[in-house]
This record gives sequence, C-alpha cells and structure tokens, in this order.
Amino acid sequence: QGSAFYVQVERCFGVTDQVCSVRLEEAKYSRSSEELKVAIEDYFDGQLCVEVVDVPTLYALEVRVMPDAMHPRHGRKYVAQDAETCGGRLVFSKIQSRKWPKADHVIRQLQEFCRVSVRMTLWCKESKKVTAEGGSARDAINGTASIDCANGGRLRQPHATVLCTHSKGDLQEFHTNAEGEIEGLLFPGTHTLECELGSRFDRLMPDAIAVPARFSPLEVEVMASLKKPCTFAVFDHLNRPFSAFPLRLRPRDARDELQSLRVVTKVNGRGRVRLGRGVWVATYDAAEGEPQDAWPIRAIRTELEVQEAEVPQFFRLCVHRVRFTCEIMLHTRYQEPVALCPFVAKFAERGTSGRVVCRGVTTDIGLAACDLPAGRFTFRVEPSEDMAFVPQHFEVIVSDEGVFSPRDRMVETKTVDVTLQLVTPDGEAAPGCICSLAPQFGNGTASLSQEVPMRTDEGGLATATVSLLEPYVFRVRDMRAPEYMPQEFAFLTDRRTVTAVVARSVFGPICERQVVFVVDTSGSMGPYLSDVKAALNMTIARQFHQSNKRFNVVAATGCPTEFRPGGLVDCTPVNIEDAMRFCESMSAGGTSNILRAIAHVLRTLDFEAMYLVTDGKCDVGDEFLGQVKTHFLQHPGRPKIHPVGINCVPQRLTYRGLGALASMTHATFRRVCLQQDVSDPVGDLVAAQGGAAGGHAGLSLLDLAGAAAEGGTTTEEEAEDCRGGDDGLAE
Repeated sequence: QGSAFYVQVERCFGVTDQVCSVRLEEAKYSRSSEELKVAIEDYFDGQLCVEVVDVPTLYALEVRVMPDAMHPRHGRKYVAQDAETCGGRLVFSKIQSRKWPKADHVIRQLQEFCRVSVRMTLWCKESKKVTAEGGSARDAINGTASIDCANGGRLRQPHATVLCTHSKGDLQEFHTNAEGEIEGLLFPGTHTLECELGSRFDRLMPDAIAVPARFSPLEVEVMASLKKPCTFAVFDHLNRPFSAFPLRLRPRDARDELQSLRVVTKVNGRGRVRLGRGVWVATYDAAEGEPQDAWPIRAIRTELEVQEAEVPQFFRLCVHRVRFTCEIMLHTRYQEPVALCPFVAKFAERGTSGRVVCRGVTTDIGLAACDLPAGRFTFRVEPSEDMAFVPQHFEVIVSDEGVFSPRDRMVETKTVDVTLQLVTPDGEAAPGCICSLAPQFGNGTASLSQEVPMRTDEGGLATATVSLLEPYVFRVRDMRAPEYMPQEFAFLTDRRTVTAVVARSVFGPICERQVVFVVDTSGSMGPYLSDVKAALNMTIARQFHQSNKRFNVVAATGCPTEFRPGGLVDCTPVNIEDAMRFCESMSAGGTSNILRAIAHVLRTLDFEAMYLVTDGKCDVGDEFLGQVKTHFLQHPGRPKIHPVGINCVPQRLTYRGLGALASMTHATFRRVCLQQDVSDPVGDLVAAQGGAAGGHAGLSLLDLAGAAAEGGTTTEEEAEDCRGGDDGLAE
C-alpha cells in the first residue's frame, strides 16, 4: 500500500546446456516475453513498466506484479518463491497452466489487480455563479451546489456525471456525491475526462489524467466550464420573426447525431440554448419523412462560432420563406368553435388545380393552421359523419408578403332530429312530461322557428328537429295540476341525444273527490317540510278551489293532528284558507309514527284516497305492512293509499316498503326528490318575533296564486283560474 510497482516477466534461459529436451526452445521463450512486454507497456501507456528477468527454471514463463523496491536495478533479482515472499503477486504461470500466455488475458488480469484509487473534486466557476440547474448562488447555498469561498468562489458540482475513457477505449462513468467529489478505481495509463452528453458542462480541465503505477490515492481537481448561453433570433426575408421555427444545431466535427441539439423559436422568433465552444452548423430541422418541397423555407446551412469569451452570444439568422403560416378561425353562427375538424387545402390555380398543399385538424378553439405558399387555394372543411358541421369550401388567397384572407369563416351546422331523454333525479324515465323547445334568440331553422310543444312517451323520450350547436330553451311550464316541477334552461348540443333531469312535483294531479293528506312532521322531515307545505298549499289552492271535492289534512307525529277533526270538509274559500293556515302552522319535531296516523285516519274518516308524505325514516317493514293491511281491510271503502316518498334511495328498504304499501292498496308510489333547506336560527327567531308582534296574519289565495307551485312561475291566465273570479275569496 502506498508503494510503486512494476511487472516482472520471468523467462526460461540458459538451461539448454544442462538438460536435453526436444520441446525446449529458448528462442520462443524470448520472443513471447518480449511480445508481452511490448503489449503491456503499450496498453498502459508506459505507466506500467515491464522488466524481463532470465531464470534457470525449465519451462518457466511467469508474469508477476512486484513492488518497486524489489526491482533488479537495486542490485538483486527476486524470482520464483523469493518474489512471492517479498510481496510479489503471480498473474500468469506457464508451468501451472501448461499454456503459452496470451497478451489480452494477461492484460485483463493486470487491469483487475493494478487498480489505483482516484479522488476527483469537480469545480465550476462562472461570473454569475450559475448552479447545477441554472439558478443563482442562493440556490447553490440551499443545496444545488456548494460554494467554497476559500477557493475563489468556485462551486463544487454535486450529482454530476464524468466520463473517464482510457486511451484504449475502456469507458467508466463516475458520479459526484453531494460534496462534488468522486472516488473510484482506475488502472494505470492515460484517461480522458469528458462531460456527459447533454449536460450543462462544456469542457473539463484537465481533460486527461495519467494514472501512475502506485498503490496510493491519486488526488485530482477538475475544473468544469459551463456551456455558453446563446440566443438565436430567426427572421424571414420580410424581417418578421419566425415563430415555431425548428432549428437543428450540430458541431461541425460531430461524430454522431447524438451530439446535435434542437431549438424551437417562440412567438418572438427567439430561442435560447447553452452550447459548447466551437463551430456549430445550423440547419432546418425537418420532420421525419417531410419532403424538401414541403419545407416552409429554402434550404439553409449556416456555420456559427461559439467563442471562448464568457459573455453570452446572440445569433441572428435570416431565412427565405416559401410558405407562410395561415391561421383561419372557423366558427358556427353563434361563435362556437369548429373543433377537431379535418380540413384540406388545395391549389386553385391552373396547372396545379386539385393538388393537395396541406392537411390538418382544427384545434380545440377551432383554429385551422397550415403553411401555404403565395397563390390561390381551395380550403375544404371535411367533417366526419358524426360531427355537427356541414362540409363546405371557400377560397383562400395568400400574397407574396404572406398576407392571407379570410382570417375567419363561419361554418354551417346540420339540422337533425334530436331525441330528448328526460329522467327523474333517481334515474328513472319521466313519461308524460309536457315540455317545449324554442330557439333562444328567435331565429332558428324553418323547422323550429318558434316554440314547439312536446310530450314524452312512456320511455321519457321526445323528438324535435334542431340545428346543432345553436342555443335552444327547454321549458317545463307551470300548470294547474303539474306532474313535474316547472323549470327552464338554455342549451346547445352537437349530439343526437340530449338527456335532461326533470323533478316530479310532490303531489301531481289528484283525481279522487274525497282526499286526506297525511304529512309526516317528525324531526327527520325538517329539511323538507317548507317545500312540502308550499306544495300542499298550492295543490289545495289550485286543484280544490271551487271544486266539488272534499278533503282533510293530518299532521302525523307522535300524536296525529287533524285540520278538521271528525271528517272531510268542502272546498269553500274559508275552509281552503283555514287549511292553508293549518299547513303553515305545522312544524317538524318528535318521532315518526305514521302507522298510528294511518290507523287513525282509516278508523275515523270516510275517504277515497290518502296521500301519505314521508321520508321513510321509520319502520316500514313486514310488521308495518301487516298492521296497515288489517286496518285497510276493515275500512268499507278500501281507499287507496298513495305514498309520496321524499328522497328515498331506489331499491332500499324504505323504497321497497312504500312501494309495497301502494301495491297493497292498488295505489301509486310517487318518488320525489327535494333539496334540503339550510337552517337559519337567527332568521327563524326574527320571523317568530315578528309573527308574535303582528298577530296571526291571514293567508290570501290571491297571494298564493301569484306564486309558482313548488318554486315555479304562474301565468296570469292560471292565476285567474285559481281565483275563479270570486273577489270575496281574497278578503
């Protein structure tokens, strides 16, 4: 350890006079040893010396690595066992292997044994102290690189790659640690130091190191120079910046294509890149398979010299355009983009008419970009069958200065039959929904220039002829006895099927004459109770006012409370207003006991149908259904019980239980989705205080008829129907 070494070749010599052997040729031993000496010294660049020693041993030809202190020049030869005793290391022995030595095999053995420890420190210095990622010295302090102030502000370069290549081609790759240091093993010889291809470094100094034949660490400091920041400005012959220009840069003496770089200019025609010192060749970087006649410029080849000076360099390249970038914005009548639509541009002039110049697809914003030479062209929009656009063509003119027209173009859309699929919030079809469709701006196609009424079939489907990508208004109008809640929204589509969600009204049309409304007012109904009360008031006002029907209202909680105990009431104005006041007085609280309310109504009242409004947060299992069936069969009129389920999850226990209740009484299970109210304790307190101060305010049918049922709007004609012409009713 720490001492120099050399290679000793011991050859058989001077034994022919002592022994008689037909196989012994001393001349061959001499030639082989000399060939080994030349090969070893040449491979290790003279750093590993070879000494040939004659030994009087029959058939001997041995190669050893010996300490330099045992060299024959010191006056004594150490061979065979003496050499082993003095620290020599046998690499090859003809006596043991019974084979003549091969130079490459011996050299490989020497490479493995004679590796020397090398410690390299990689430094970098630049005027702006650019760090490993191109940041500032502050970034370096934070960990990108370390600054050694005692060494002139040089930067240690962590996590960098150094390629070490022996003169005979053996390559090793080393990586610096967090301190910018490398520890490795190299065999004697000359090793070239290079930067990794594509790294931020240009050169390393020194660019080569000589590793001596000595078993002691070799300390080497390497200074790396950063590549120079270079800016390329590309202008055309009209002195306009050339954006998105692909520039290929290659070193003039590049060995392969891997050493080249690609730069694409920005909108201002400039691109930035770091380059190593030397001469570079700039050319147009054509796409793979792109013929030269499709290039937007004439062929260029410009040599540029990146100088040794540290300051950044600026290069200006002037190219001659033969094609100009033309960007045409394609849109519909209502400024919707013609997105992802294929197009083609063809020559329109004589002699070249019909030849395709370029093809492409519009962007997401409907921009059709293509490179066209000066002349006249036919621009065709070629949408596929499933697209909303109509195929069409128009003329594009490009001047010698690159000015083109038109810059935007309107594309017509198809008029097709569109199927409207209406579903309820729980995903079921919405049959029998009376709705309408009209152009939003009143200038639609001839087939739909005004509002068109529609009614969905049993599958919730309706069909209308519309122009694609044009705005239409979909309406579900408010009615006297609405099946669905009124709503209105505007939409446009490029598809043949449109799905819309429509919500059922709470009660829908009521056909029976004698009706009892049972409302679950337990605590779980609190978020929905205001909507239920509004719906119940509107139903009474619209469907029962001035009719021959009779009704009653029951609030179902722990103890059921009737609007009018003992029976049903006629639809007089006084009864209707009193019923509406009763509805407004209902509040949520307590436990749910709808079984008790149903049993009470079935025992005490004579009616045709019961509308039971509940969220199902109660036991509606088999025991519940059995008890209801008992009371139902005891009623002489066998009335229908229509459950109205608020936000019941389909096919769950509550859903199935309410459905079974409706099926048992030959009624209809109505599934309704309502939004939960956000409680406002302060607002509720203020409203309660205001009501106490002002007394009990009466509810007027006139006020109610002017409002929308369950959040909708009411027309003047329907309000007149609701008032029925009775002026005394409002009083």
